[in-house]
Order: sequence, then structure tokens, then C-alpha cells
Amino acid sequence: MPSLYGGLVIAAFWAVPGLNLVNCFCCGGVLFGGLLSVFLYARELRPEMEPLTMKDCLRLGLYSGVVASFAAVAINVLVTLVFGNVAIDMMVRIIQKMKVEMPPEFDEMIAEARQQKMSPAGAFFSIFIYLIPNTMFSALGGLIGWSLFKPKPGQA
Repeated sequence: MPSLYGGLVIAAFWAVPGLNLVNCFCCGGVLFGGLLSVFLYARELRPEMEPLTMKDCLRLGLYSGVVASFAAVAINVLVTLVFGNVAIDMMVRIIQKMKVEMPPEFDEMIAEARQQKMSPAGAFFSIFIYLIPNTMFSALGGLIGWSLFKPKPGQA
């Protein structure tokens, strides 16, 4: 369950427009999701259970990354179906606020991009595109979690 929660947090950092800008900072949202999964797992440990290991933390991060890849694509598809392509609208508003003059072809490209829908093949391809950064950085987040939550010497 901790990997599921961490993965859903990562997916939110990828798929929610505006919130996804957090990942511009060295995949900060993905690192946080891996770290969160280790934190939640460490909280569930009881004294009679095996102590937390680095291998556990790495595995939690990897699992979170895989869950996030599938969930991010699902959230992207749902957001696009419900609200349209919010990312394109945000980009156009930013360009308009900058008062940059764009060539007429730009308007045509934006209109075409708004018309495009995600196909099942595109969604499947997106999962693999998300898998690379999600597994790498959430595993790194899990290792950061290991350094923060590992058992202290002399602690059972």
C-alpha cells in the first residue's frame, strides 16, 4: 500500500496541470513520492517485524514509479476528457501575457493540437515514456528515504 500511495502522489505531480511544474526541479515530485512510500512503510513497521533495509526502500521506490506511470497516463486521459487540453491553454495564455508576436502557423498548430485526442497506442507509449524517469527518480527517493528512516545503530 505505501507504494500505491507514493505512486499516486507521483502521478499527481505528473498529471495535474500547474502542479507538474514541480518536476522541473530534478523530478522533485517523483523523488517526494519515492520518499513518501518509504516513510509510510517505515510507519507501518512493528517491533516484531524485520527492520527496514536498503533493498526494501529501493523496491518501494521502484514499485511507486511503476504505479505512477500507469496512474499518470490514466489521470492525463481523464483530465483531457473532462477539461480539454489544459496544458495547451496554459501555454497560449503565457505566450499572450508575454506579448510575443507569433507567426500565423502557430495558431494553426495550436488548433490542430487542441483537436488531437490520445489514442490507445499513444497512451501505451506514454506509459513507457513515464516509466524511465519515474522508476529512476522514485528509486532515488526511496534511497533518500533509507538514509532518513533507516534503523539507528542499536535499534531493533
